[in-house]
Amino acid sequence: MKNGICPRCHSTQVYSSSKLRAETGNASSIPLSFFRSIPLDNYVCTNCGYVESYVSEPEMLDRIEDIWPQVESTNSKHCEHAQKNEA
Repeated sequence: MKNGICPRCHSTQVYSSSKLRAETGNASSIPLSFFRSIPLDNYVCTNCGYVESYVSEPEMLDRIEDIWPQVESTNSKHCEHAQKNEA
């Protein structure tokens, strides 16, 4: 969506909150701790309603890895097998 094309319907009617966040300071966010949240840049297709969100501060991705639990892959046997082969 960052390229201005919706991956669902292929429309170019894509709008972003990134400039709005920069101008107003308002943004949706994800929690990092009780006192800290990370702002998100949202992209919305006004043709089909599809939405994507991206962390606006990429340097915070490491902090998310440190604090949030990782989602188990539904194909964990494949992942375990691949990790054993890489070792």
